[in-house]
Amino acid sequence: MIDAHVHFGGLPQGGKIWGNFQEYENIARKNGVKMYCLTPIGKPENFSEKTTPDNNSVIEKSKKDKKIIPIYWFNVFDLPESIDERYKAIKFHPDIGQINIDDSRVLDFINHIKKPVFIHTNESKEYSSLLKVSNLARKVDVPVIAVHSGSVTKTFFNLDNYEFPENVYFETSGIQYSLILKKIHQRFGSKRLIFGSDYPFGDPRVSLAMINTLNLTKKDYDLVTSGNIERLINI
Repeated sequence: MIDAHVHFGGLPQGGKIWGNFQEYENIARKNGVKMYCLTPIGKPENFSEKTTPDNNSVIEKSKKDKKIIPIYWFNVFDLPESIDERYKAIKFHPDIGQINIDDSRVLDFINHIKKPVFIHTNESKEYSSLLKVSNLARKVDVPVIAVHSGSVTKTFFNLDNYEFPENVYFETSGIQYSLILKKIHQRFGSKRLIFGSDYPFGDPRVSLAMINTLNLTKKDYDLVTSGNIERLINI
């Protein structure tokens, strides 16, 4: 299995660092997760100061561990001309600066870098809605992975109002209820679902339990937990 959404680093809060990558590695090993797409963790100062999290830490970690698939986190206030070719995909979080997913700067960077893009979504927020994912996906020629698949209950009721191009995929972490995941699967099938945990905010055991509620065949389970992401990022 491949966890498509893991953060490297801990989140400081209340005098404690929440999240320990060694803990994640232990959980992954015990649950059959063989590889993980790793992106840096966004700390509070990144959001308040509109700065990019520490991408170099992910590259350095990947040099020492072949299980790691590095993912580059970008924001529109700090766009590089190019990125290290070892990054297999890029990630955008619209909460940094509260920039809409379909902002022209996001669109231009994705088209410039030409790698699959992971995008944080939350259907309760205007700038990170699934509608904006759909708008963006129509204007790029790369896979667009909706991280959290909209997250909240509102997703269940809004989903039928949106049309998504075939380059949109739905990631499993942070989904509030299994009913949301079931509705996504009913509409798009196993070929458009991707297993991710969002550790340390989430846990691969939770995401795998959610996937198990779909009662998939082994073929479809393998697609969701490894096959789809392998194909999209070409590993």
